[in-house]
Amino acid sequence: MATAINEQEGRNVENNEEKEVPDWMLAKRGLKMLINNNAKDAQELFTRYPDSLPMCAGYSFAAFMDALMTFEDDKLNLATSVLKEVERKCTSETGWFKSVKRVFGSNDNNISIAETLETQIILADSQVCLAILTFLQQDISGYFKGGWVLRKAWKVYQSAYHEILQLYKEIVGASDKQPPEVIAEPPDGTPESVDSPTGSVSRCEPPLNGRASQIDKATIERLMAAVSFGYGLFQQNGISCLMYAREGIDMRAPLATLSLLWYHTIVRPFYALDGSNVQAGVNAATQLLNESETEYGESALFLFFKGRVNRLKSDIPTALKSFQSSVDNAAQREIKILALHEVGWCHLIQLDYCSADSTFTYLKSWSRWSRAFYNYLAAICCGSCENATNYTNIKEIKTSLGNGYRNNQLDEFLARRAKCCPSDDDELSKLPSSFWRLLVYEMLYLWNALPSCSVENLDNIKKDCEKIPEGKNCEPMLGLSKLILGCCYCTEKEYSRGIETFRLCLEQRKNVANNAADIHISAFTQYELATLLIKTNETKAEGKVLLQNISQYKDYDFEHRLNVRVHSLLKHL
Repeated sequence: MATAINEQEGRNVENNEEKEVPDWMLAKRGLKMLINNNAKDAQELFTRYPDSLPMCAGYSFAAFMDALMTFEDDKLNLATSVLKEVERKCTSETGWFKSVKRVFGSNDNNISIAETLETQIILADSQVCLAILTFLQQDISGYFKGGWVLRKAWKVYQSAYHEILQLYKEIVGASDKQPPEVIAEPPDGTPESVDSPTGSVSRCEPPLNGRASQIDKATIERLMAAVSFGYGLFQQNGISCLMYAREGIDMRAPLATLSLLWYHTIVRPFYALDGSNVQAGVNAATQLLNESETEYGESALFLFFKGRVNRLKSDIPTALKSFQSSVDNAAQREIKILALHEVGWCHLIQLDYCSADSTFTYLKSWSRWSRAFYNYLAAICCGSCENATNYTNIKEIKTSLGNGYRNNQLDEFLARRAKCCPSDDDELSKLPSSFWRLLVYEMLYLWNALPSCSVENLDNIKKDCEKIPEGKNCEPMLGLSKLILGCCYCTEKEYSRGIETFRLCLEQRKNVANNAADIHISAFTQYELATLLIKTNETKAEGKVLLQNISQYKDYDFEHRLNVRVHSLLKHL
């Protein structure tokens, strides 16, 4: 009885304390709980205030993060539903904040302008998150719809950013911490019109003349940081916008830090924005982690990013320790899966096929995101083991594609690989382990993980590739061994041998049709050769022509990603 009374008194004290705290600060508290492995209390806090738009926004961020980490249908649907509800509340004709009493502090003069600007930011944030989820569909309608939603968000951000910047200059003036400059053009690839089939996009545009005296310095500084978080996603100097946002006091500050870590440790190496230099973002990420150590040192998400940094530094043993700590500390199943995914890849980079097989087989049974993907990884690792006799995963490659098939780029990739893999026991038994190892090496190449391999393992990869006889059906795809071998040479800075090997690969594939299922081998080889040729004046013209001619290849694996890299190179030539 006494215990129950004490617990109730504790809750009453907590609720009374929360009544004195602005909603944006409560939302930030909830997001920090979520990041620090306390998802249950974060969920309870967010849902305790259904009439608070900042708390609804905080909850939508949490749901969005869950969806991105898992890519599972139920999480995607929940996040989409929550974000659409936030968008609806922001654009309702009655005005969400008109019925809310306790927001942003007790100064009534602050409420009207601050609330209206906050509503604009939340509206744009929800639209950006919706656009990202729509893009994840990876089909034509998804890209078009996502682009339209992104354009809507940009218009709202643009309006809010310039309104807040005007107030910032009037109220704060010159200071050591000035907002970054932003471009005035919409994001590339988005439709020009923002009118929906049912009418124009509604957004709040407060009259600012004479209103600067009604908002205090602390509030406008917070809103400046808040709008920089989302608006920065559209800018060429988006990193500086995110850095500005993470140094603010708004609830988006920890999200800005996570976004920067995600960019430096995942986006940059995966899209090869810095070529084969996968360590390009390591210093920036390390600094972010060091600055966050006190606040988020035990966070499963931050431990995950520590593992990514160590993996990019080719310190795989330390990376494995960080990922395992992330698994141990994570309260959410989604983060555990994310860290275990990286554990499997670390084993892959170490060419520890049996451990990788075990990890990916476990993920196949546990993850609802892509059983087919983990089944494929487990299968090629199983086949790579010298003493492999269990072909269950390999034979399931074809059948697993029907489970949760989305017709996106990853599933198309898996469907093409399924055609390379026989399912008959007799045929399987005749295939050498080098056949499967080549498919492992292809994964390492396409996911830009070859540069993370040790010198010893690169030598092992080269030996396997050099032993493949030419003109015989001893590899899953014609010329794959040459592509991998050339990339290994380049990783070890043996560029002349790389050029020679890439030329041999293209010669070997000269009669392959441009719409062949494995035409990505030709496209990526041509790209790798071109990147070497443009480095010297004597061969720069040839390299440029090769880059321009990559457009002849269509509908191949990771076409969009390669096009981004080609476009970036051509722009700087």
